[in-house]
Amino acid sequence: MVHSYLARPCLLIVVAALLVGPSVVCGQNSGGGQGASASPAQAEADTAAAEAATAAVQAVSEALVAAYNAGDVAKLAECFLPKAELVDDAGTVYRGLDEIGAIFQKFREQFPSAKMELAVESIRLAGEELAVEDGTRTVTTDESVAVNKYTMVYVKRDGKWLVASARETAADPEPTPHDRLLPLAWLIGQWVDENAEAAIAIDCRWDDSENFLLIDFAATVEGQVVMKSSQRIGWDPHAERIRSWVFDSDGGYGEGRWANIDGVWVMKSTATMPDGDSGSATIYIEPVDGDKFVMKGFDRIAGDVALPDFEAIIVRKPPEPGK
Repeated sequence: MVHSYLARPCLLIVVAALLVGPSVVCGQNSGGGQGASASPAQAEADTAAAEAATAAVQAVSEALVAAYNAGDVAKLAECFLPKAELVDDAGTVYRGLDEIGAIFQKFREQFPSAKMELAVESIRLAGEELAVEDGTRTVTTDESVAVNKYTMVYVKRDGKWLVASARETAADPEPTPHDRLLPLAWLIGQWVDENAEAAIAIDCRWDDSENFLLIDFAATVEGQVVMKSSQRIGWDPHAERIRSWVFDSDGGYGEGRWANIDGVWVMKSTATMPDGDSGSATIYIEPVDGDKFVMKGFDRIAGDVALPDFEAIIVRKPPEPGK
C-alpha cells in the first residue's frame, strides 16, 4: 500500500521560512583627487583607530554595568556627560547627573540586589567623536526579570568616551510556540473531500497545551474506513521553523517542513512506509476563503515509483441538521 502521506493529499498540512539579509559595508576615501583611494598604510591606520574607539566605548559600557551592579552612584556618574539624558521604557526623561543619580539610587534602595546585563548587539562609529551602541538590557531582581532594548549615544570629550543619551524601549516578547502556529489556526475545524475514490474527513484542533495542532484523518471507501492517520504540527525551536509529524494506522510515518510563500503554504514531506520504502512529496496548500482551501501535490515519489500530481478542493464540513 502506498503511504497515505503521499497518496492521500488531505493528510498533509505545514510551514517554514527563509530569511536572507544583505550586509553592507561603507567606506570613505581619503586624499585629494577625485576617485583617490587611501594608501594601504592609511587604511590600516584607520582600521586600527576604529577598533580602538570601539574598544574604548565597550569599556565604558562595561564600567557602567560594573558600577550599576556594585550600587556605586559616583562610578556610574563617571560614565555620563554632565548634561546627559536618560529615557526609560515608559518615556520618562531624566536630565543631568543629579536626576540620573537620584533615580538610580531610589531603584537600588528598593531592589538592593538588582543586577544588570547589557547584551551589546552593535557599536557604530559616526565620525571620530560620536558612537551609537544598541543592545538588550536585562535587570534581574529578587522579584522579577525585566528585558528592554536600549540605545546609548556616546561622545568623546577630552579624549574620553562618555554617554550623552541613553534610551530604553520595551523589548518585544519572544513569540510562544502557540504564537508561531497562529497563521495555521484557520485549519481548526472539520473538513471533508468527497471524490470518486474515497470520502476523506479531517478534524483539526489545538492540543491541551495549545502549543500544537492535532489533525485526525480518515479515508472511507464504500462506507468502510480504509486508513486513519494522526498528525501533530508544531514549532521546531532548533530548526526555527514549523514542522509536522504524521503516523498512519498501517504503521507508516512521516514528517514535513513548512513555509509560507506569498500566501501559499508549501510543505516538503518525507515518509517511511510500512514495508520500509521511503517516499517524498511537495504539497501546496492555498486557502480560498474561510471554508475552502486547495491542496496540490507535486514531485511525489514512493520507493522507486513516481506518482502523478494531484489537486483537491477541501471544504469545511457543514453543520449537522438542526444544529
